[in-house]
Amino acid sequence: MVTVKSGDTHLLFQNPAIKWVWTPRELERFRKMWEDGADILKIAKRFKVGQLTIALLIMDQADLGEIKQRQHGLYGK
Repeated sequence: MVTVKSGDTHLLFQNPAIKWVWTPRELERFRKMWEDGADILKIAKRFKVGQLTIALLIMDQADLGEIKQRQHGLYGK
């Protein structure tokens, strides 16, 4: 973890609870839950991570074209 000590800068996402590494199997499960309309809280509970981790994963997977935008976004069906 990188820590910035200067009062003039801010390093984003220093939260040690963020899960940065995902296995192919976890990604498959995440994508299935997303396609099935699961909300962000349900997905976070399933993977035992915080909602911030899932929000970052959603942005990552959308940017890569692995998931599509949903009518109700993070809130699912």
